[in-house]
Amino acid sequence: MAIWVKRLIAIVVSVAVLAGLGEIALRLIIPNAIAGAVRSQLKLTPDHPVDVSLGGSALLYAVTGRVGDVTVDVPDTPLIEGLTADASLHAASVPFNPTSGEIREGSVALTLSPEQLGAVISTLTSGVADTGEVRDGSLVVGRTMEFFGQQVPLTATLQLAVVGDGDVEVTPEGLSAAGLDLSTEMIAQAGGSVLEPLLQPRTVCVRDQLPKGLKLTGISFSSTGSATIEADLAPGILSDPAQRDTGSCEAG
Repeated sequence: MAIWVKRLIAIVVSVAVLAGLGEIALRLIIPNAIAGAVRSQLKLTPDHPVDVSLGGSALLYAVTGRVGDVTVDVPDTPLIEGLTADASLHAASVPFNPTSGEIREGSVALTLSPEQLGAVISTLTSGVADTGEVRDGSLVVGRTMEFFGQQVPLTATLQLAVVGDGDVEVTPEGLSAAGLDLSTEMIAQAGGSVLEPLLQPRTVCVRDQLPKGLKLTGISFSSTGSATIEADLAPGILSDPAQRDTGSCEAG
């Protein structure tokens, strides 16, 4: 074998070894760095679980100054006061310093346990319902009202869909009064306009409760009673503070 061939093989092997070591090093370093940044941004304790996984070659992405195919799972993520969710974030790629660049194809899924559905129910029913649960793929909400001198529990079945720019379309599918044989018309007459959010289809804007850089894309329910809210992330949500400000329901 010619000397130059041996040297070429040696170079290729050396590069492969170095690349392998570099890949291992990056996979050890990058997840820890991302986990630390996540804890800092969310104001979590240093021991709060944050699981980071990387897809593809970390080394190849690193050459471009980015980290690719990142998935971050954070259980019990604090959202607003008294409300937590299991969060799963994914991005096709993010810069080494997310606070100075744009993320690509970012999305987030927030899973709320049955015990955490209160805030969602209150928003979608304008505060009319004070109880709720997931049942057979629908949201069943309720409140107690007085009928003929009796306190009667009312329950309404709602179907939800995300439409337009992230609004939630609420479609009632049924309303019943436990213990009384009342028609929907009788319930509506007795409840007046108070029950309208449970009786009439409506579109609810939630942009005024979310960051500007987060667009709602879906709501789904599981057989375990939890609800998952999905949203797309704006490329600059980490680097542009304005994207993290609360949005608005005003037109334009």
